[in-house]
Amino acid sequence: MALISFDLDGVLQRNPFHGTRPDGVFGHLSRELMPDDPKTGLQLIYDEHTRRLHAGHLVEAHDWDGIVATVAARVNYTGTISVTQLVTEYCDKPNMVWHYLGAPEILQALRDAGHTLVMLTNGFRCYQEPVVRKIGLWDFFTAMISPEMAGAAKPEPGIYRVAEAYGSGPFIHIGDTLPHDVAGAKRSGWKAIYVVQPGAPGATELPPDLAALAPWERPAAGMDWLRHRFDLDRRWHGFPPAELEECIPDAIVAKLPEIPETVSQLVSRQAP
Repeated sequence: MALISFDLDGVLQRNPFHGTRPDGVFGHLSRELMPDDPKTGLQLIYDEHTRRLHAGHLVEAHDWDGIVATVAARVNYTGTISVTQLVTEYCDKPNMVWHYLGAPEILQALRDAGHTLVMLTNGFRCYQEPVVRKIGLWDFFTAMISPEMAGAAKPEPGIYRVAEAYGSGPFIHIGDTLPHDVAGAKRSGWKAIYVVQPGAPGATELPPDLAALAPWERPAAGMDWLRHRFDLDRRWHGFPPAELEECIPDAIVAKLPEIPETVSQLVSRQAP
């Protein structure tokens, strides 16, 4: 059976950072760093993240504690902030974290079919584990592969190579960004399933003609839609650069319950 890796945020779960809401972790950080101008405080955090990406420091670009410490020094903040601690605290607040509809059921179905499941995320373990445990998905997985333990981040093949230690293939990655999840999987020789999760930030509905097709038939028929999604994804995930041609998934799913049958189809195609 297959080794299946899941991205987390925007695929299975909503984390407590909530960049567009003032009551999430990012809102807390921006008010703490710059109480008179939290909008600028948040922008400085994003800018430091982007600076690290463009410098080629992909692992460090996802170290939010390190990023916040850099910004704190820049604005002469003299207090102490632990993003790790805030994530744990915010997981216990109402309506901060949740799993998307169907997540436990599809994970159980995949395990029942004999597949090995791992988490493959650009979020450091200290930010992801409290969320996954809180929403009850932790025990479905064999391992979590994160940048600080892999020494690489998506779309670098190195993080996929670490995941390969947990199974013999075929290898399938399921994620919600074309330039990171899909490009990284394809560069690594994996199959890729692209998820556009209803209700997730930046989601757009599939056109009716594409939605009527099977998930594995959608990529070939939906190049115009994929080009639109690629442009949207690059606004937030534009580095490292990727071309549309390397971001074509093997299937597109618009809701999690489509995943088990899609995995079965991709595995059967790869069988000798």
